[in-house]
This record gives sequence, C-alpha cells and structure tokens, in this order.
Amino acid sequence: MATAYLASTALMGVLVMAVVAWMVRGRGWYQYSPGASTSSRSPAVDRESRFTEMADQPMVWVAAFAVLVVGLLVGVVASISGPVETQATAGLAVAVVGGAGLCGYLLFGVYLSATRRGHPRSLAVAESATVAGVLFLIAIGFQLVA
Repeated sequence: MATAYLASTALMGVLVMAVVAWMVRGRGWYQYSPGASTSSRSPAVDRESRFTEMADQPMVWVAAFAVLVVGLLVGVVASISGPVETQATAGLAVAVVGGAGLCGYLLFGVYLSATRRGHPRSLAVAESATVAGVLFLIAIGFQLVA
C-alpha cells in the first residue's frame, strides 16, 4: 500500500515538473503591460496602512518576538513539569505554534523578498502561495510515508 502512495507521489511530482516546464517555455507573460485604464491607482491605495506603519518600527518586532518567546517558554515548561493532563495539550500547542511560526516566517519572507526584488504584490502573493502549496505537498508526502 505504501508503495502505491509513493508511486502516486512520484507521478504527481513528474506532473508538476511538466507543468512548470510548460509554463517556462510559454509566452512572455511578464512582458505584458496593462492599458492606461487599469494603471491608475487611487490615493487611498497608495497610503500606508496602520499595520505597515507599525511593521516599520523595530520595537514592535522586538515586543512581538518577546511575547512569542515567553509564550513558547511557558508552553514548554507546562509540557515538561505540569500535571499529566496538561502535558500533552501544552506539547501540542508548542508544536502547533512553532510550526505555524516557521511556516509564517517562510511565507512572509518569500513575499517580502519578492516585493523587494520589484515584483508586484500579486506576483509576490502568488510566489508565497506556491511555497505554501509545496509545504502542503511535503506534509502530505510525509503523512503517506509514515
């Protein structure tokens, strides 16, 4: 049964490679320039949001990191030395928060690096979604093997 799952995963990998090769050899969509009617942006779009302003302040990042570290520390202590009833729950919570933090860090990093390279936001979101899909496929592959 596991061999069939591995063969299916390998076949899907070949299919993904074929689709990527087909897209790379396709027409130059990145050279497309929209018309004048779609390129005008409203002033409301150009204004920075409150979240963007806060994200530019280093102290906000330091405070968020400190809250995350303290929360994970409390979870680890609860999973190690807490009552038996809370050990499994605290361990699972630490694993979920750690995994979500790692995935969020990776996806936001892909988005940020894409926008810094000059890609439009839509392309940066697409690149982040692609990375999320690959992570999902890797997780499914591990589930099938285990």
